[in-house]
Amino acid sequence: MATSNISFWQLLEENKISIPIIQRDYAQGRKEESEKRERFLESILKHISKQEKLHLDFVYGRVKNNVFYPIDGQQRLTTLFLIHWYFAIKENIDTDKKSKLIRFVYDTRISSREFCKSIVEEEIKIPTESGDNQFVNYIKKRYWFRSSWYSDPTINAMLIMIQAIHDKFSILNGTTVFQQLTEKNNITFEVLDLGTKEFELTDELYIKMNARGKQLTSFENFKANFIQLIDKYFKNAKLKHPIKGEISYSGYFSYKIEKEWTDLFWAFRDEETIIDSKFFSYFEFVAQMCYFKKYKDAKADSFNNSFSQYEDIFQDEKNLLFLFNSLDKLYNLSLNNSTVEKQKIDSFFQELHCRTQLFWNSVDNTNLFERTITNVKNEDPRNKIILFTVLSYYIKFDTTEFENELQKVVRVIRNLLQATRQRNETKYNTNIRINNFGSYWILLEQFLSGNIDQSLTGKSINNKGTQISDASLYNEIEKASILNNGDSNISTALISLEEFEYFGGLIHLLKPKELHQNYPDYIQYFKEIFDNNIPSSLKTRALIASDFKGIFTKDCRMGGMRYFGKNGNWTTVLTSEKEDVSDSVIEFVNTYSQYTGTPESRLQKIINNWLQKNPDDRTWKYYFIKYPEFTSKLNYYVCNTLFESRILGTEGTNPLVAYHISPYVLTVCEIINNKTICNANDCYLQYSGHSPLILKNGITLTCNQQGWQINDDKKLLSESIRKKYQLDDSNILREIDNRDRIVLAIDFIKDVFG
Repeated sequence: MATSNISFWQLLEENKISIPIIQRDYAQGRKEESEKRERFLESILKHISKQEKLHLDFVYGRVKNNVFYPIDGQQRLTTLFLIHWYFAIKENIDTDKKSKLIRFVYDTRISSREFCKSIVEEEIKIPTESGDNQFVNYIKKRYWFRSSWYSDPTINAMLIMIQAIHDKFSILNGTTVFQQLTEKNNITFEVLDLGTKEFELTDELYIKMNARGKQLTSFENFKANFIQLIDKYFKNAKLKHPIKGEISYSGYFSYKIEKEWTDLFWAFRDEETIIDSKFFSYFEFVAQMCYFKKYKDAKADSFNNSFSQYEDIFQDEKNLLFLFNSLDKLYNLSLNNSTVEKQKIDSFFQELHCRTQLFWNSVDNTNLFERTITNVKNEDPRNKIILFTVLSYYIKFDTTEFENELQKVVRVIRNLLQATRQRNETKYNTNIRINNFGSYWILLEQFLSGNIDQSLTGKSINNKGTQISDASLYNEIEKASILNNGDSNISTALISLEEFEYFGGLIHLLKPKELHQNYPDYIQYFKEIFDNNIPSSLKTRALIASDFKGIFTKDCRMGGMRYFGKNGNWTTVLTSEKEDVSDSVIEFVNTYSQYTGTPESRLQKIINNWLQKNPDDRTWKYYFIKYPEFTSKLNYYVCNTLFESRILGTEGTNPLVAYHISPYVLTVCEIINNKTICNANDCYLQYSGHSPLILKNGITLTCNQQGWQINDDKKLLSESIRKKYQLDDSNILREIDNRDRIVLAIDFIKDVFG
C-alpha cells in the first residue's frame, strides 16, 4: 500500500474500506461538533474552489485480505465518503463509478452498514435549495428509510453531515468536483499500514489502540490540536524514524502515539480499558516541569494545565524533543525481546530504590513513572524531580542501561532534596515546592556532566540563583571527597549511613570530614541502637547522659518546648544542624562503643555510669536519666523552670490544647501503682495550668522549684507527719535526707495513707 499522498478514491480502488465493529460511532456529524465540522468543510471548500491540493495528515489501519480496517482516521474517511457520494449524485456520475462507494462499509452496527449501502444504491435527488434540513427530511421520507435507524447515532451524525455538506457545497454548480476528487486527487492523506511486518499489528494491539470507547474522547481532541501545534511551529523540522526514515515532527508524534507509546501506557492500564488518562498525566508532568523550568518566579497555581500553556511550553523545541525522547526512553526501558513489559520498568525503579533509597516510609510502589501517571497532581515533587532527572540523564547520554553514574547523580540529588526542608514542631517536612523547580534545576542539571564526583570535587559547581542551600551542597562536596579517596570500607559505610532510615541521606551530624574513619563502626552501632525493638526511653536516657539537651522547637505560655526523640522519629535528632546536638550524639555513640553486651545492656551501662559519677546531681538530667517513666510518652516537653515541666500529649501546632502532665507526677503515680491512692489519669490538665498529683483523700501535691507544694484543705495531715517531713506554714515538701523528690513524695504518700 502507498504510504504518502493517497486519495480516498485511490484507497477505495485498492481495498474495500471497513469501519470495524470495535470502532466508535461516527462523531464528526454530531450536533456538538458543529465548530469542528464547519472548519473541516470550509477547508475542503476553499481548496476545491481554488483547485488546490489539501493534505489531511495520517490515517492508520491494517490491511487484511484486501480490506483496510482504519484505526485512526475513521472520522475523516466517513466524511470523505459522504462528500464523494454527494458530488457523485450532484454531478450525475455514471452508475459504475458511483457503485464503487459500496466498497465503503460501516460494521459498527448493521443499521449503519445498511444505511450506507442504501444511499449509494437507491435513487436520490439533491434538493435545489439548502438550509432548513431539506435534504435530510427528503432522505427520511424515502420508502427505504427505516424508522429504527433513528436510534443509530452514526446514522444521525451522517444525516447532519449530509445536510452540512449540502449547505456548504450546493453553491458549486458547474464545477467538476468529482473529477478533482477521483482523478486529480486534490484531497489526500498518508496511510500507514500497521499490519505490515514492521508493525505487526495483532488483534490485541488493534483492540488497545481502539480502547478509548465509542465517544470521541477529550484526548483525541487534544491529540489533534497538539499535532496542529507541532505543525504550526515546526512544519519543516525533521526527525529520524526507524521505519519511515526522515519524517516531520508531527508525523513522528502521530506514529509514536498510536503504536510504541500506546504500548507503553497500555502496560500500565491495570483493569482499565481506556489509557487516555495515563497519556494526559504524562503530558501534564512534562508540561509542568518545563513550565516551572522556564518561569522560575511563578507561583504554584500559575500552572493550570491549559492548552494555551502547552503551546507556550512546547513551541520551545527543547521541550518538545524532551517529550518525544523521554517517551522513547521509557518505551525502550520497557522492552523485553521486543515485547513491552511493565515489569521491566518496575524492576528498573526497584533497583534504583534499592541502590539509592528513595522512600524511607512504607510504600507499595517504587515505580516513579507509574506513580506519576497514576496521580500526577498529588505526587511528591521530589519524586517528580528525580524522575525528570533520570529521563534527562538517559536522553543526554542516549542510553537506557542502569549505570553507576546515574545512581551517583540520583543519590546526590536525593540528598539535596532531602536537605531542603523545614521543621514543623517535632518533625521535618519537605520544603521542596514544584514551582521552584526552575531554580533547583540550575544546580541539578550541572550534575549531568558524566562525572558527578569530578564536578563536585573540582569546584566547578555553581549554586548561584538556586534555592538549594550552600551548606547542603557543601556537605555533598565533602562526602564526594571522601568517596573519591578510594577506601571501599569507608565508602560503603558512608553510603550505608545515608541509607539508614533515621538519617535519610543526611549525615552532616556525624562530621564526615573529621570522623569518616569511624564510619565502618558507626553504621553497626546506629543499626543496633536505633532498632525500633529497643525502648525509646532507654535510648533517650542514654543520650541525655551524653549531654543531650533535646531539640528546642519554640516558646509558648508555659515556657520553652523541647523534643527528645522516640521510635519512629529519631530523624529530628539525628539530622539536627545544631553543633551541641552533634557533639552529644557523637559522644553517645563513642561511649556505647566502649561497652560490650547486648545493645540494651550497653545503653543501661551508659545510664548507670552517669548516675554513679553524679550521685548528688538533682538537676533535670538526674530525673530524666534515673526514671524511665519520664521518657515513656511522646518525649515532647514544655518547661518553665527546672521542675515545672510538662509531658505534652501531642506534637501538633498547639500542644497545650491536648492533655499534659508533670513527669514528676506521672512517675510517682506509676511507681506507687495503686489507683486507690492516686491515678495518673486524674492528674492531666489542658492549657496552661499546672498538673498536681491528686490523692484520693483530697490532698494534692504540685511540683515546683522549691519542692512539692501541698494543698491540705481538709486538714488531713497529722502533726507527726508534718514534723517528720519538716512542713512549715508554707506546706512545701522539700528534699531531705538526700532523698530526691520522687522518693520523698512516695514516702510521704505512703505515710499519709498509713
